[in-house]
Amino acid sequence: MAVDPRYHIRVNPEDVGKYVIIVGDRGRVQRIAKHLKDPIKVGDNREYLTMTGKVKGEKVSVMSTGMGAPAVEIAVNELATTNAKVIIRLGTTGALQKHLKLGDSVIATSTVRRDGTTVQYLPPEFPAVSDFFVTSYLMKAAQGLSHRFYIGTVYSTDSYYGGTFDPQSHQKYTELLVKAGVLTVEMELSALFVVGKILGFKTGGILVVREEIGEDGEYIQAGEKFEEGMERAIKIALRAVEMMIEDGF
Repeated sequence: MAVDPRYHIRVNPEDVGKYVIIVGDRGRVQRIAKHLKDPIKVGDNREYLTMTGKVKGEKVSVMSTGMGAPAVEIAVNELATTNAKVIIRLGTTGALQKHLKLGDSVIATSTVRRDGTTVQYLPPEFPAVSDFFVTSYLMKAAQGLSHRFYIGTVYSTDSYYGGTFDPQSHQKYTELLVKAGVLTVEMELSALFVVGKILGFKTGGILVVREEIGEDGEYIQAGEKFEEGMERAIKIALRAVEMMIEDGF
């Protein structure tokens, strides 16, 4: 019996657009898809909820992946058996730099690969970088909408609570990243950039700061400013896709 190449995402290849926006939270799929023309659900299995609509007559899909690099690795591999060619992750992130505030957009050019997934593909010396042109479209979209954004390297890790086990070691490592100018921490982009590169995808990432560093060094989480920032990031991602379609990218 042949293995289903889309066993986890459970979509028909023709139902997925050339452009795919991936998110972690299933609840954000509808939030984004409502901006598409005639969106319909085309897949729903485990953490992978997929909706497809149209932008300027071109199919665009939105898919949730859940949390972490392994789930993204599965999604990207299975999307490679569909019509998808461009994947943009629209996610959330925690600030490492104090100037980043709740709701700010961060467009990732690269990631620090401290995940366990991508080393099973390539050694850690291989860079995890976004596609230059996809990143340029995200930047142009943000500029055109007059939304504030930051651009640079983010830190991808597999552990959300790992720092509580050995705080001193975690703090020392994080301080090095902060000193090197790494902007934020998240859990998925390294997998998208590395696996996406191997499989021939054009990839990009726009993140919304969900945790900012307060005056006392403690994190301030979510809230109204974050939600407003998420709406801005959705507009940026969709405008970037629209410009790609206009340019035939």
